[in-house]
Amino acid sequence: MSKISERIAELDKATKKSRTINTILWVFVFCLVGVAGYYAYSANVEREKAETLANEKKIINQKLIDSEAETKRKLDSIIRLSVTDLWEQAKNINTLSAYSNYAKENPNDSIHGDDLINAVDHLLNKSGFTQYQETNGNKLFNPVNLDLEGSFVTFKTDKAVRNGAIGINDCGASNSRKIDVIVQGEIVRIKRLCEAPGSKSIWAEIEYSN
Repeated sequence: MSKISERIAELDKATKKSRTINTILWVFVFCLVGVAGYYAYSANVEREKAETLANEKKIINQKLIDSEAETKRKLDSIIRLSVTDLWEQAKNINTLSAYSNYAKENPNDSIHGDDLINAVDHLLNKSGFTQYQETNGNKLFNPVNLDLEGSFVTFKTDKAVRNGAIGINDCGASNSRKIDVIVQGEIVRIKRLCEAPGSKSIWAEIEYSN
């Protein structure tokens, strides 16, 4: 009987030990699960923070883009107003020099480009022929640099304007007569040149204003 009692006691002891070990294992498992859950939660929180930060950056970037676009729109509006003001000033002055200065200050003007060409053409509303170079090669003009389309000159003296060149065929009327006078220093635009055969004489068809 004593051996049976001892065996039972040993079994009870082994059972208690097994239960203790089992309990410890379960506690360990619960701890692992808890730690894993904590890290999973932390990772999820960090992910949400990262997503929130990324969304905030997108919003900020979009606001910056919108702000830049609005600033550009305002600047473009100011530039258009400025260009329009300068154009109105040039029209009010209505001289080749005024139009040239406008073209120089606004070389890329896409608003009044055609208006500028039309204004210059309207200003130079008269035309005729005058001698450009004498038979001895003496030049009667001084070139003028303008930021406008075409070739511009002034003449060194007052010049008679005729309805055709003298002694040159196909250069205006054959029965050339005086129709006007341009004064020394008046800017005119050269429309075409007519060279006299066998001579250095050149006549010019000019465009000028009243």
